Amino acid sequence: MLTSSPSVAMATISIDKPRSLVDERISIRVENLPSNAPVTLRLNIKESYGSFSAFGHYMSDSSGCLSPDSSSSLGGTYTGVDSMGLFWSLLQDPAEKSGLRLLRREAEIPLRYQLTALPGHVTWEQLTNPETEIKPFCSANLERTYLADSVERIPVRVGRLRGALFKPRSQRSCPPVIDLFGTGGGLMEHRSALLAKEGFSVLALAYFNYEDLPDTIVEYDMDYFEEAVDFMLACPYSRLGPKGGVGLIGVSAGADIVANAAILFGDKIRAVAWLNGTPCRNFYQARYRGRLLPAQVTFNASKIKQAAPNPLGIDLRECVQPTRDQELPVEQASARFLFFSCLDDYSVSPEAGARLADRLVRAGRTDVERIAYPDAGHLLEPPISPCTALCYHGLLKVYMYYGGKPECHHRAQVDSWARMIRMFHEELGWRDDKRQVAKL
Repeated sequence: MLTSSPSVAMATISIDKPRSLVDERISIRVENLPSNAPVTLRLNIKESYGSFSAFGHYMSDSSGCLSPDSSSSLGGTYTGVDSMGLFWSLLQDPAEKSGLRLLRREAEIPLRYQLTALPGHVTWEQLTNPETEIKPFCSANLERTYLADSVERIPVRVGRLRGALFKPRSQRSCPPVIDLFGTGGGLMEHRSALLAKEGFSVLALAYFNYEDLPDTIVEYDMDYFEEAVDFMLACPYSRLGPKGGVGLIGVSAGADIVANAAILFGDKIRAVAWLNGTPCRNFYQARYRGRLLPAQVTFNASKIKQAAPNPLGIDLRECVQPTRDQELPVEQASARFLFFSCLDDYSVSPEAGARLADRLVRAGRTDVERIAYPDAGHLLEPPISPCTALCYHGLLKVYMYYGGKPECHHRAQVDSWARMIRMFHEELGWRDDKRQVAKL
């Protein structure tokens, strides 16, 4: 239990888990406040590249207490009763440059927050104005981390492969999963670290702009990704199920890669979680075993628009319009597919997942599911992560409007995370595995 040092009277903030996992719910309680009084709770995090804040307006009860677990936020960055509302509703502070994304690539470095209780119902403008002077009731610090104490990180530098493998410390081997992100580049570890605590050996795989890998993307080298699959199949930390094969997760361009991998690598791939990709080969050519893969679809730059909700960002939904013959032939894959599409996504067509799922259904496949989330955006992250609607893209040098309304996006992240974990346990594990999927 963490209790802050009060700055006014005896008001205190208590946090049941001052150091917790990013996808873990915690309980916050503020006590010794004036009774039946308006109070603002502000959550703030300052990173080297910018700061982010969230706040809620509450009323203390007759005993001078409030808790987001049971006290309704009457205004702020979220409303209603939600113990984690301050976390998933974080926004970048307006004084910062546009297009920031709160993200920790390195799973071992925690996110450090400050929580402050303020008198009255303070506005966003007052909270984020450095010249505003409001004496707080009290404040407390807390940490959120992606890497559980029960999970170990193992650097991977084998042949051409670059990345990091995460696995439970208590288990020698676990069902294997490979985790891929899109054109942001570098090594993204956060999702892999969180997934490993659910009982998987997870390889966070970099494929450009990391260590001695190419600085940028010229084409998708599918041989590189097959090397990663073969590495996980032979890895001593992998425990293969009776059907063999690995699981794949890919978001954005990573979704395109994992769909191609399932088509090309046959029984090596057992399950695929596809998040907001395209239904075809586009942007970059894909090469496998010395030949370019067919049905490349040209990106039509003349179809780029300003995004209506935020004209600073661009809308790419109409830039890739494949015919049915140009779609990825996912029916050639033997893997189980789970397609996630976010309907407020402005960077890819929200119908892409439906088109690929339809190909499998038409082929008589039943091991396919497509989930569509209204008002969720492109960057589908682990639970309780904030929604990033506008983000500057370092590789493309443009502002991307990724879309998403915070509360709906939060719900989509919670649901998609639970579905992925369930699928990977069902397809990669053993039938007599008694492991229970964590309830989020």
